[in-house]
Amino acid sequence: MDDALIGFAILLAVLIGIGAPVAAVIALVLAHRSRRDLRGLLLRLDRVEAELRASRGTSDAVPGQGPAIPAEPVPAQPMPAAPPEPEEVRPTSVPPISAAAARPAPPRQDLEETLGSRWAVWVGGVALALGGIFLVRYSIEQNLLDPRTRIVLGILFALALVGTGEWMRRRASGFDLPGFSSANVPSILTAAGICTAFASAYAAYALYGLIGPGATFVTLGLIAVLAMVASTLHGPTLAALGLLGAMGSPLLVSSDEPQPWALVVYLAFVVLPAYGVARLRLWRWLALAAATGVLLWTLPIFFIREANGLPAMVHLVLQAGLAAFFLAADPYRHVPDDEALIDRAASVALLAFALAGILVTCSIGTGDGRPVFVSALALVLLAAGIRIANVSAAAASSAVLAAGALVVWPLAGEIGNAPENLFSQNGDVFAVRPYALDTYLTLAALLPPAIAGASLWRLARSQGLRLPVAAWYAAAAGAGPLLALVAAYWRVTAFERSLSFALVAGVLALAFVLAAQWLMRHRATDEDVAIRLGLGATASAALGAVALGLTFALEKGMLTVAFALSALGTAWVAERIAIPALRYAVGAIGLIVLGRLIWDPTIVGGDPGPMIVNWLLWGYGVPAVSFWLAGRLLERSGRDRVVQLAESLAIVFAAFLVFFEIRHALHAGDPLATDFSLLEAGLVATESLAFAILLTRMSVRRPDPVYRWGSLIFKAASFGLSAIGLLLVENPLISGHPVSGGTVFNSLILTYLLPAILAGALAWTEQRARPWIHALASAILSLVLLSAYIGLAIRRIFQGPKLDVFWRGFAQGEQWSYSVALLLIGIALLGYGILRGNRFARIASAVYLVLAVLKVFIVDLSNLEGVMRALSFIGLGLVLIGIGLVYQRFLVRRPSNAAIS
Repeated sequence: MDDALIGFAILLAVLIGIGAPVAAVIALVLAHRSRRDLRGLLLRLDRVEAELRASRGTSDAVPGQGPAIPAEPVPAQPMPAAPPEPEEVRPTSVPPISAAAARPAPPRQDLEETLGSRWAVWVGGVALALGGIFLVRYSIEQNLLDPRTRIVLGILFALALVGTGEWMRRRASGFDLPGFSSANVPSILTAAGICTAFASAYAAYALYGLIGPGATFVTLGLIAVLAMVASTLHGPTLAALGLLGAMGSPLLVSSDEPQPWALVVYLAFVVLPAYGVARLRLWRWLALAAATGVLLWTLPIFFIREANGLPAMVHLVLQAGLAAFFLAADPYRHVPDDEALIDRAASVALLAFALAGILVTCSIGTGDGRPVFVSALALVLLAAGIRIANVSAAAASSAVLAAGALVVWPLAGEIGNAPENLFSQNGDVFAVRPYALDTYLTLAALLPPAIAGASLWRLARSQGLRLPVAAWYAAAAGAGPLLALVAAYWRVTAFERSLSFALVAGVLALAFVLAAQWLMRHRATDEDVAIRLGLGATASAALGAVALGLTFALEKGMLTVAFALSALGTAWVAERIAIPALRYAVGAIGLIVLGRLIWDPTIVGGDPGPMIVNWLLWGYGVPAVSFWLAGRLLERSGRDRVVQLAESLAIVFAAFLVFFEIRHALHAGDPLATDFSLLEAGLVATESLAFAILLTRMSVRRPDPVYRWGSLIFKAASFGLSAIGLLLVENPLISGHPVSGGTVFNSLILTYLLPAILAGALAWTEQRARPWIHALASAILSLVLLSAYIGLAIRRIFQGPKLDVFWRGFAQGEQWSYSVALLLIGIALLGYGILRGNRFARIASAVYLVLAVLKVFIVDLSNLEGVMRALSFIGLGLVLIGIGLVYQRFLVRRPSNAAIS
């Protein structure tokens, strides 16, 4: 007898040995159902008999009370009618039990009970499985038995464990101990038998070569399937073990020529029992685990034969269909639309199939079957989303698949083919165009509109859809075609001008307008959430298509302009026809424009043009004005987050406009230059202070978080630029950079004096808008910048453009000028404090006067000579005496006549 015949005989023995318990398991499943129904009928009969006994009167005599008094005849009470049976009762794993007296809570187990009744059984089950493995190992080491006998004994041991588990399950009540919560001994024994069967089958293949890879593959799969079937009687642990064995079995079997089709068929064979058991026992986790397992096998199937992706494509479409049926269609087929809620787990699982489809599409091995595969998988997901409202997100996943496939479609140059091009006849550009361009464009023209049309049809025919459910249909209808259009435009034209795509965008915009009118005719009431959401989606998509058309037809720099104007148009439409979804579309367009500007701040990818009137003015100025006007329009129907977002975007775009215009002017037309100068730091600080003042004044007129936080952000930026840029890094005394300009009119005016004036204006504005600490900080910044300007200006007059020439020392005129400047600042602050009643200004005046005194008595006394020293002390004395007189005249409160008397 040759080895093949021996292997076949062993396989037949395995199948016969396991087939008998399988038949018994199936029979037990049917018997379990019948016993469950019989138990329900008996419980219902007992309840009826108890009600009859309770309603029956009694005439028995009471002992010791004499003869019984005949009881009054009790009129027969009509029996309560049994509640009507529902049309269809969903199967449950536990038979219905009548609501009798509440059972007492089971006593809490102590450590002894836990160790004795549960942990010992679990450890025993593991010990049994390991004992079988060690027994086989011992027989191998001692060479006691031949390989065939070892495998047969392993199979018999597995059958013995499974049979014992089944026998104990049937007589489970005989092993229960009163008051103890015991572990499920039959399930543990059955699980140990399954593990032993797995080990025996694999050892017959891997250790002894008694059976080939194909027979091992089938045997392991059958054991896994039988384990899942047996789990209907033995619990979820066995189901998890069976699914894990089914998904891991292909990893245990190696072959010189792996067959992807065999793996596709095997996975379909083993996943069906998992779904069936999950449906029978209502174990949703098992269905989700099965879908995840087969999804993880997609890439291994694909890499078995990279040149032929057909098995992976068939696998994905087949498994997506099974997942859609068992995760969505079957559980929710009787759920009405008005009660549908989003099933997040099922929606994520179907989205994972869409992402896997995109991953397979990008490979060259997908070949000419790519459009059929993408269409089939997208239609499976779309059918699930349209049929079952609980997974409406699957419709959006279908749109994501269509757009993603267009994005990752391989290039003609990668495949080595140069198909004819509809837009250019220049052969040099063929290599960067998608492969099979005509098929590519056909798919782009048919699949996304089909998904959008089906989603709109679902919205129109639905009644009472909840907002989260309807939102996914609206997203698939509105965003899907636009994403596909952008993907095709990018892949075919590489973002160059294309009148053809602009025409397509115009046609798409017209289609959305017609769809909105169709939805208006199907609207039953103004309160229909689904229809209103669909109207908003189609109207927003129409405006988006118009914006895309302008982008396709115009130059690159007009992209932000087109989107900004479309946002303004969307706000106008939203205010006219009161569609809430359009308000959110304004915010979405704003974020798109912001992302576009972050991607390329120069708008045109290089020099924006001449000063002031350039692409920066269009690219940032038009969005700033558009979103500000959009906010004003939307505010007519209420101030909400969308209005605040529109205003915030307007402020951001305006700030970027000024910032990049400054850099453009100072860096010879390069807004992205890496160097930073004193003049730039001063101008940017001035910009920040100007925006802070403007937003603070707006916050005074109408308190709003946008204005309040915006002003604080710009104020913080100005403080940072002043402290780090003006006073430290770019300070001419430290950096050594020369001061540009003349002796008096130079860059110090723009970098120090102008920010100091604006900081003082900000402090004055903040007195009415914020706590005193904010105004105090701004006033201190103003005084610091003013002092820096005066000191640097004096040194510029005496030392020239280079201020860091400390080796020259300080001339006597320069030294005296510093003293005069301190006195003048102190006098000015004192006058302002007296006239305005500002105590801070008077205190600041005292600080400057103290500094002047210290400088005169310490510095001037030692460094100045002659008339300069005399003038310093004379001037200081006169100023101090004058200040004393002023305090006595205006600030010191004299006692009144009444007080004197």
